[in-house]
Order: sequence, then structure tokens, then C-alpha cells
Amino acid sequence: MDREEKCKADRHNAWDKSKNVQDRIKRLEKVVSEYPEYMTALSDIAVSYLEIGDTEIAIKTYQKIINLKDTFESVWDNDLGIAYLFTNDIEKAIETLEEFNLHGYDYDNGLFIAFAYLKKGDRKRFEEQFDKWISEDLEKSFEQYEHREYINALFNKKETKFIEKIWNKYYKKYSNMDPYKLYCELYKQHYIRSKTDDEDDINIPAKLSRAEFEELKTEYLYLDRKAMFGDTDDAGYERWFELKDLLFADVIFG
Repeated sequence: MDREEKCKADRHNAWDKSKNVQDRIKRLEKVVSEYPEYMTALSDIAVSYLEIGDTEIAIKTYQKIINLKDTFESVWDNDLGIAYLFTNDIEKAIETLEEFNLHGYDYDNGLFIAFAYLKKGDRKRFEEQFDKWISEDLEKSFEQYEHREYINALFNKKETKFIEKIWNKYYKKYSNMDPYKLYCELYKQHYIRSKTDDEDDINIPAKLSRAEFEELKTEYLYLDRKAMFGDTDDAGYERWFELKDLLFADVIFG
């Protein structure tokens, strides 16, 4: 195992074995001291401080990433762009995040580009970029609160309300959609994207007809109630997880 693989393993252990966020930060700090040539553990530390609401130390950690960027074995432009965003170098943030979009993929990169434009004061570009990001994957419409730490750290109350208003527009649109139509949209996005990503080994299930969807929905909701009260066996849990994935149940049924 080379140093990069060891660093990855130690980072994974820091997240997996820590008792709480403070413990995770201590473990990650040890990783940084042992592998100073890799920037990823520093990014993990910054995210961890955001998680506990310590924005000041998170920003100092992001500044450290910027200061040391020329010393790293490799630079992750998506994380570097976020570092520029939090240290208020907005033009550099936009440049770095958009450059990453040309040659890399990160689930939330488009969102951070939108955030950067809002920090710049350009609400129109924010809305355009946000629409582009969220329309690529409708499941993102339901994930606003997963990004709460970033929103609270970057924006004031007025800007936060503006983001919530825009995000809620998409949430209402898709949550009010007929469940089967939403399933069709999610199926198309998920599996067409899988094909374009050249994931040849992915097992793509046949698209359900409305009758099949309604029948499996009834079965899923029944198993979901049983699972909620711990009143099911191993086979029931296995079927519940199978249907959960097949029906995109986390999004469609909440």
C-alpha cells in the first residue's frame, strides 16, 4: 500500500471510527500531520468545523488549503474552489469551480458555482446556475437541508431566505407531481445518465408500467409500515430495500 492509499484508509477510518465530530477532527489532524502532501484531510477538517457551526476555524482551514496549494501532491479544484469561496475570493472561486466542471465531476460542484455568483451579488446568474444544477438530477430538489451548514456559513438571513424561496419552488413542483410521472422522470435521469457515464456493468431494471408501479407501491408502503415498527423478518427487510431502490422511494414517498 503506497502513501496515498494509506492516507485514504486513514481518512476513511477517521470518519468511520470517530465517536463524534470533535473526535473526527482530532483523527483528521493526525492524518494531516502524517501526510502533509495531500489536501483532502484538510478539506475534511474544514467540513467538520462547518458541521459543528465553527465557521471561523473552517475559514482558517480553507485559507490554509490556499496557502499550501503549491505544496500538495495533487489539488482537487472542487475543494480549492470552495476554499476560495469561503475566504471571499469570489472571482477565483468561480474560475476554479467552473474549470473543474470542464474535466471533473462532483455532485455539488454546480451548486457551489451558484453560491459563488450569489456571493458576487449576481442573483440572475445564481438562478440560472442553480436551475442548471438542480435540473440535472431532480432528487436534489429534496436535499435543501443537507446543505444547511454551507448556506448558514456563507450567507446572511436575507440571502438565505432567497435561496430557500428558489429551492422551495423546485421542491413544490416535484413533490406535487403525480408519483408515477415523477418515477418516470427519475428513472430517465438516473439510468440515462448511467449509460452516458459508460457504466456498462450497471444492472438497469426494466421501466415499470403504471399498473406495475401502483402494485409495487402498495407492497412497499405495507413493508415500510412493518419496518417502521420492527415487525418484519430478514426477507421482508431485503424486499423493502429492493423496492426502495426500484421505486426511488426516498424521493417519491419521503
